[in-house]
Amino acid sequence: MKKMLLSIICICILQMAYAENGSSLWLRYEQGNQSEIYSNKNTPTLQTAIQVLKEAWKGAPVTLTIRKNPSLKEDGFTIHTQKEKICITSPTDKGILYGAYHLLRLQSLNTPLEQALPITENPAFSVRILNHWDNLDGTIERGYAGQSLWQWEELPHKISPRYEAYARANASIGINGTVLNNVNASPQILSAPYLLKVKALADIFRPYGIKVYLSVNFASPMVLDSLSTADPLNKEVTRWWKNKAKEIYKLIPDFG
Repeated sequence: MKKMLLSIICICILQMAYAENGSSLWLRYEQGNQSEIYSNKNTPTLQTAIQVLKEAWKGAPVTLTIRKNPSLKEDGFTIHTQKEKICITSPTDKGILYGAYHLLRLQSLNTPLEQALPITENPAFSVRILNHWDNLDGTIERGYAGQSLWQWEELPHKISPRYEAYARANASIGINGTVLNNVNASPQILSAPYLLKVKALADIFRPYGIKVYLSVNFASPMVLDSLSTADPLNKEVTRWWKNKAKEIYKLIPDFG
């Protein structure tokens, strides 16, 4: 009997350990609540906000409204109640997404809405960015926590679900930009094959309001196209960088 009880306890502990691996961070909430969410517009970022609330919000119907407000910065938002509805308003869809996460944070903390609302939030900084020191071979300069999240050899054809989990976690705390590579950059990050890989990540991050940035190597014109110099005052080098910038923005219009 004791052995059976011990086995049951061990199984329960293993199940709990499997269910909680820490990847959800603060976003630990019951899924599938199917709340009523309304929006006056439709963008990929708004759809992300709607989906987040539909899955997790347990309260009154929520209305999402993109509307200019002189008291709000670009990513700022207000949350207030109106006729038994909760209204999240912002000048931008990114502000709406941040407002949605703020509402879920209040729910997670069991904060009574009558005490918390109305609320107005504005970012202190317009650019809130993470800077990865990741190398293209998967190592990280001063990478004390393991290998790079980016599987460059698999991109752009194989997309890890961890990329969207990364975007979701960062959007939930207001991060709106990420530098994908080491400041001591490999010139290959600007090559055509790697720019397609960067584009794949940018497409995943975009609905979460996150732009991608790249560190670049000063000698890239010489390494990638055999120019005789990397002098930025050289006309041929200037032309190279202008063409490279056009190539990048053609692939990633919102490149950071």
